[in-house]
Amino acid sequence: MNLSRISVFLLLIMITPLWAAQKPVLSSKQPKDISSYIAIFDFDVAGKLDKDISRPLSDSVRNVLVRSGKFKVMDRANMDRILKEQAFQMTGSVQKDRVVEAGQFLGVGRIVVGSIGIVGRTYFISLSMVNIQSGETEQVEEETCKCELDELIESTRRVANKLLMEKATVIPVSSILTQPAVPLSKAHPSSPSGQLFQDPVTGMEFLLVEGGCFLMGDEEGDREEKPVHEVCVDSFYLGKYEVTQEQWKAIMGKNPSKNDTSDQLPVEDMSWNNANEFIQAFNKKTGRYFRLPTEAEWEYAARSGGKKEKWAGTNDESELGNYAWNKANAGRNSHEIGRKKPNNLGLHDMSGNVAEWVADCYDSRYYKESPRNNPQGPNRCKDRVYRGGSYKESAKNMRTAKREEKSQRRADSTIGFRIALSAR
Repeated sequence: MNLSRISVFLLLIMITPLWAAQKPVLSSKQPKDISSYIAIFDFDVAGKLDKDISRPLSDSVRNVLVRSGKFKVMDRANMDRILKEQAFQMTGSVQKDRVVEAGQFLGVGRIVVGSIGIVGRTYFISLSMVNIQSGETEQVEEETCKCELDELIESTRRVANKLLMEKATVIPVSSILTQPAVPLSKAHPSSPSGQLFQDPVTGMEFLLVEGGCFLMGDEEGDREEKPVHEVCVDSFYLGKYEVTQEQWKAIMGKNPSKNDTSDQLPVEDMSWNNANEFIQAFNKKTGRYFRLPTEAEWEYAARSGGKKEKWAGTNDESELGNYAWNKANAGRNSHEIGRKKPNNLGLHDMSGNVAEWVADCYDSRYYKESPRNNPQGPNRCKDRVYRGGSYKESAKNMRTAKREEKSQRRADSTIGFRIALSAR
């Protein structure tokens, strides 16, 4: 090798590291969108409660979020490892700025923090969802539970489900441009006053029921309707009609109904469990958190916002046939939805046609211990409540205060349901 070639070789050796350092690094990877990633902190346990309850409660929240499919939930082992490396303590009492810091360590878009305390025999459960990018608390949900320790898991799941609820879009009735998926009553074609939400996926209509307080039960009714007690419910949306067979088939396929002569008949002959399977599938399609109404919400709505209405829409038994399909006028069959007058909220068939499943477990003595605000029913569950009476019932059994129960696994051709959505 001559001197000129050696010089060139040495020059290349000298400049190669500089070229390599300055060469841009090309990567096909894009920055991760963290908005759908979420982590759950262990509960902060206050008072005399056993600290060991923290992990099972947080795991129950984690399971709810995983099953919802709305988030990519960080597993506990990975979260523990990362935060241990950062010497970060996970508890629900962590200040918001520290939560944001933890979220940045974890690479998630949101963190759920929870706390639980007890006063007397009543547990107080709270869950907060913090947005890591904005640093703001997006949502706080709370619940009280006068229950046994082993029933706390179910209460915690209910609070976690509330975190998944989305605000419904409120659309003034006058601005609804699309045609309803189900026909309006021919006798009463005009839209009721108030506000209406129409699900864009199915066209199912929901009326806003403004929250308030009322006296629930009937002192002249059956034993389980007593004592009359004050109950307050938050605002919510409720299906203007019972779920139809057309809507059921659109979500579930096979129609279970005994009377299947029209798609606009209410779906029936499905169990409480089956109704909730429909709702879960419906939620996946809509991206919302629809649910069965609670027993208190159902009675409040049936009574046109808690008024003293013996039947939905009227106190006069001689007028009942104008509002409800019942033993006297139904011919032992259900009828197409919306053919009778609505009550004063614009809700059809709250009395009669098919009875309706509600969310609550049944306990004939529950009214003696029911909380005042947003009662959820007893925690122990043998049977479920259904309301409203059916086309086979007499006037006495169609009263707005009348309570009925059945195993949640049993179907009945006289029972259907309508859907609720919390208003936020």
